[in-house]
Amino acid sequence: MIRILTDPLWMLVGVPVVGAALGLLLWSKPGMLKVWALLVSMASLLLLMGMSGRLSGPVEGMALLYLLPVAAFLSLLGQPVHQVARVPWVMTLLLLGVGLGAIVSQDQPGVIFLPSVLGLVGLLVHRYRTSTRSQLIWGIGTYSLGMGCLFVSLVAASPISSVALLLTYAILLPLFPFHGGYVAALAGLPGNLPVFLALLLPSIGFHGLLTLLPDTPGGVVQALVILALFGALYGSLKALVQCKVIDLLAYASTAFFAILWWYLALTRGYTPQAAVYLSAVALVTAGLLLAWRAVQVRYGDVDLSAISGLARSMPRFAAGLALLVLAAMGLPPFGLFSGFIGMLLDPSLALSGTLLVILIAWLTASWYFLDLMQRILFGRPRPDIRYEDLRHTEIASLLMILMILLSIGVAPSRFFEPGMPDPAYRTAMESDPWSK
Repeated sequence: MIRILTDPLWMLVGVPVVGAALGLLLWSKPGMLKVWALLVSMASLLLLMGMSGRLSGPVEGMALLYLLPVAAFLSLLGQPVHQVARVPWVMTLLLLGVGLGAIVSQDQPGVIFLPSVLGLVGLLVHRYRTSTRSQLIWGIGTYSLGMGCLFVSLVAASPISSVALLLTYAILLPLFPFHGGYVAALAGLPGNLPVFLALLLPSIGFHGLLTLLPDTPGGVVQALVILALFGALYGSLKALVQCKVIDLLAYASTAFFAILWWYLALTRGYTPQAAVYLSAVALVTAGLLLAWRAVQVRYGDVDLSAISGLARSMPRFAAGLALLVLAAMGLPPFGLFSGFIGMLLDPSLALSGTLLVILIAWLTASWYFLDLMQRILFGRPRPDIRYEDLRHTEIASLLMILMILLSIGVAPSRFFEPGMPDPAYRTAMESDPWSK
């Protein structure tokens, strides 16, 4: 028992999980509960930084892990204090703990943490049921499929177990046609949960996928390339026809992640460009979700035609949204530009006809993001609406996301160079029965 309590993995998981449990003691005081959740997420980041030499994977840099408690902190910071937000705050800490565990313990992902992530998010989607009926059905169905695939991966032999795990990671890092759970989580969950899950779910899928791709059979890789191309086009077309901002962002990010699947299937290994791209897509999605949540807090779940003219009435919101849209369009100097161009210029990536499909999906994003900005920020303000600009905490969270996007865009290699774990720690983990 002492060995478990002092193990770095369990300490890393335990801080946010115990923090979520202790937060229940502050249930009747939402203001103090929010402050507590912010402190716990910051403590998780500090603990992770202190353990970086012992927890970094053999090929992945630590930046993606650092971004998880940062995303939890920023998603919490940008939310107003309200009683209905208490459940999302506590669940954010709980998901942060099991999410970090799912990434750090990738040798045996099906034992505890990965099914906990799938189960918790699936239960939340079922609990709130605020997404459309089709999104709800697809969401619960895909998370149930993920749980079944994890069970198969534990009892079946290779290559069946590897394919089952691959399907699970296709649910977390959304790939057509297994993207329903991701879309349902972003479109249907309340409070700050969609903002945090926009980074958590793809990060877990990305780390797990890297362990499988080098040994994946060629036929499966070709199938992944085809699904990625379909997913890029499908997500772009679905984003074009959405009238709700949340749905547009969910489908747009699935199209961006399909591009990442296409690249990973062709290169079959980790590159810093892929990590930069994944982080930038997740952060842009989280930032846009955070900005739109501020509008929803003020005016409800309105669609794109219900509100306009915010550039004059809400200048702080307009500036933040405009910069995030520029980042989402892949313009320099933000991280999405650096990651995408870095992937295209990868010398190991052979040029082919599939590149045309990727470019079409990329250019389509420019259209619907520009249309999103034009319809929200410009036009005639409505005289029947009392406009209220972003509060200090809301604009601070958006500015910090933009600063991170700018930092990884200007100097991506400083954040995502491969790291090597502590050999002594790896030996101890391999001999520890609890790690297996």
